[in-house]
Amino acid sequence: MLAAWWLAIAGLPLFHLPLPESPGEPSVLAIAGGRASMRMPCYALTCADADWATAPGAVVPVRAQAPGQAQPLSAPRLATIAARRYPLYSPASRRDWLATRADDARVDTRYGFDAVRTPDTQVQMEFGTGYRLQPYVDHGTAVEGPIASGRVALTRSLSDGAELTQQVQVETGRANTLLRQTLGVDLDVAPDWVLRSNFELRHDSAGDGGRGTTDTEGTLELRRAF
Repeated sequence: MLAAWWLAIAGLPLFHLPLPESPGEPSVLAIAGGRASMRMPCYALTCADADWATAPGAVVPVRAQAPGQAQPLSAPRLATIAARRYPLYSPASRRDWLATRADDARVDTRYGFDAVRTPDTQVQMEFGTGYRLQPYVDHGTAVEGPIASGRVALTRSLSDGAELTQQVQVETGRANTLLRQTLGVDLDVAPDWVLRSNFELRHDSAGDGGRGTTDTEGTLELRRAF
């Protein structure tokens, strides 16, 4: 209500014209009265705030079927098919977040978002600033003081029983920059059994007297779910 009247007072000529939803009055009055919306139109396959218009359990009308033919598909089932068929499909949920952390190691605030989110691939990016309290704790920098950090995480489904994960973390401060990269592959080898391989690389720009050091580590595990 206040936003609509503010736009009218600001003198934008566009908001004095009628809208298709309410052609008999200026647009600012239609918005203020709830008869029109300021929301931008969405032309994506699935909008962030959209949902199925049919009632729960409703089916899509189809022509009469003979005995033995496939049954009509429900709306949620059609959503699953669309997710597999169209690479730009994404679930209707929030794509960004803001997180804060405060403990004995550091205090920071981070902003993150899903750069890519499809049924087979997810890429998350995160950026933050804060203050480090304990050096080198939780893959941090070498001295106390203000820090800047970032993270990129990739999850990729290679097949029905294989998944690739990769994550790159970086934190920079007054004395050094610490980079940590992990790469892993999970493979279903049998019912309830998973073969997990992991490779990790850590680089400290302040190591070896300022010349920098790089450490690597790899693991191979066979896990069973009980």
